Amino acid sequence: MKIKISFFLSLILIALISFGCGSDEAPAPADTADTVEATSTQTDASPTPTAAAESETLAGRVLVDLNVRQGPGTNYTVVKTLPANTEITVIGRNEASSWLVAAEDGTEVWLSGSADFVELDRERLADLPVVEAPAPSYNASDPNVNNVLNRIPLVLHNPDSFTCVSNAGINNLSSLAEGNVIGPHSGDFVHQELSNVLFKYTNGSLVLIREDPVARFENGQESLPLATALKMFETGEIVWTGQFGEWPARGVTGCDPQAQP
Repeated sequence: MKIKISFFLSLILIALISFGCGSDEAPAPADTADTVEATSTQTDASPTPTAAAESETLAGRVLVDLNVRQGPGTNYTVVKTLPANTEITVIGRNEASSWLVAAEDGTEVWLSGSADFVELDRERLADLPVVEAPAPSYNASDPNVNNVLNRIPLVLHNPDSFTCVSNAGINNLSSLAEGNVIGPHSGDFVHQELSNVLFKYTNGSLVLIREDPVARFENGQESLPLATALKMFETGEIVWTGQFGEWPARGVTGCDPQAQP
């Protein structure tokens, strides 16, 4: 009897020892602190903005009402006009830094780099990349385009009268408000197929419209961008039928040399 009890006790002891050895071989659970540290290390390794990336832009402020254009020069179309004190983000320049590239409403525009017009850190300006000028949408030296830009007297078409807004083309327009319609007298800007056209001032720039307010361009467009219009003057699709010294200058103070103020 004692032998049997000793035998059973021996079996139980062997089983306990075997179970203990098996638990030592089981994988230990990961330490929570190690998991947090590993996650933190991975997060810290993610890319962060570098000083070089930050130096590729430059904050500035427009000091006067300033035209922004599609390229570096007055032969490029005016995209819009920025009011004085507008904050800008400058992202590039031309080689001479005389024109700046700014990010405006998701697009790149050009504006004068003159210190009289734009306030910014001039010492950091040389750090900005030099941006290649885009090809002009039209040839500003073409006589027909130059007339529109710098020579033709233009009047504001009020309901019952005409007011001079420029005696030297659209580059010298002044005192315009949203919705103003500008051009020479009826019939002086003639489209080959669509009869008479005029300019309209909207969103800080000029667009081309039909003189008939309900008429539309091809594909139902109500207006055409200024660059498109000037290209049409260049190709002769739109012509100016007026003569210098005649209407629209005639009788309009400030436009007509013969008209007395």
